[in-house]
Amino acid sequence: MTVMDVDPLIETLYRWSDVSGVLLMGIIGGTIARQRGYDIIGFFFIAMFSALGGGMIRDVLINRGTVAAMSEPEYLYLAFTGALIARFVYFKGRTWELFHTHGDAVVSGLWAATGAVKALTYGLPPVPCIMMGVFTATGGSMIRDVSMGREPAVFGDNLPTVIPAIACSVTVLVSQHFGALAWGMLIGPVISIVITLTAYWTGWRVRTDADWAPINDTAVQMAVMARRAEQRGRAVGRRLEPTKVRSWRHRQMEKALQRRIEKEVRAGKRRAQAVADASQFMDSFRSEMSQMDQHVTGQFPAVKPNGQQAPSATDSEWGFGVDVRGDSYEDYAPQEGHSEGPDHNDVLDMILSDESLADEFVDELSKKFEQRDD
Repeated sequence: MTVMDVDPLIETLYRWSDVSGVLLMGIIGGTIARQRGYDIIGFFFIAMFSALGGGMIRDVLINRGTVAAMSEPEYLYLAFTGALIARFVYFKGRTWELFHTHGDAVVSGLWAATGAVKALTYGLPPVPCIMMGVFTATGGSMIRDVSMGREPAVFGDNLPTVIPAIACSVTVLVSQHFGALAWGMLIGPVISIVITLTAYWTGWRVRTDADWAPINDTAVQMAVMARRAEQRGRAVGRRLEPTKVRSWRHRQMEKALQRRIEKEVRAGKRRAQAVADASQFMDSFRSEMSQMDQHVTGQFPAVKPNGQQAPSATDSEWGFGVDVRGDSYEDYAPQEGHSEGPDHNDVLDMILSDESLADEFVDELSKKFEQRDD
């Protein structure tokens, strides 16, 4: 690893970017110490960790000479000056929020550029150069948060800081490749600052969904798609019902399945899996409506129009008799093709019209489908 010659303009830009960030981050760190009720010693330590931590991590990892914060005393002076400013000047409310957010954005952009430039100076490969930019931009805040007993804000549900630092570091590397490093040191921080502030003003946060597992979800969806293809093949040639009636039944089933999904999620089941299971069940419902109509009378024998009971096996076996009272056809379930009297579809419609019965119906059918799949 060789040290490349540094253009005086680059060195000047590096110096001003570095020391400006140290002073600004010293003020931010000191203000946080004030908010936590620390004394003047706490002010100095938190300011020092905030202002110098990232640069120390960078220099230790590069391992080329003494850490800059120790060999160049102006770094310590500026960090302690920032602490004193925070001790005698306070920032509260909306003023503090804007100062903190915009100050962090500026410092992160400046330090990502200086970290990448210093790594380039010592001949590091591209990926380590990007890492040095990220560590320089975020290391101080991480050390500060850990020393204060807090989870580092960079780890979750916060304004993006790593992504802007990466963008800035990549810009510096690209500019170096084209021989325009000075422009990279100017443009890179601007890109980083714009990304951070855009995230702040638009409310964008890095995703922290613990259940998000695209590979698992994709596998579940592929299984559902395969099952749908199978069910479509089995549904060919089956009897079709009137469109309006079938659509109404499907809507009622979908409502019942949605209630089942919410119940399963409350019980601890992953939503993606619950939705996939419900989708699989609904596909089976669409393709096997005729079988389910017959299943209805077995699961709900007491549910009949006008309070009638299901006909017994004995009644259905005898096809003739004497009709004295004129009621011999009231319990008669006609064969397919006849329209008189109650049929299985009427029973199904009655069940789907009642939420409690529909939920019970879905539970029973789900058990049947699970047993069949096993």
